[in-house]
Amino acid sequence: MNILINIILQSWHLLLEASIYILFGILVGGLLKVFISPATVAGHLGKGRFTSVFKAALFGIPIPL
Repeated sequence: MNILINIILQSWHLLLEASIYILFGILVGGLLKVFISPATVAGHLGKGRFTSVFKAALFGIPIPL
């Protein structure tokens, strides 16, 4: 039982530490949704094979950071 409580407490602490980054990501995502049209995103990421994958990877690199 002690192990289960310890797991829950450590998970809660991890959530508290990550919460500012989660809120920042939601805020940036909301701003992008408001100011950039989906057609623009589809135009940049929907054409071709190499360039669209390269752009998507380039935009996705900062996400884990």
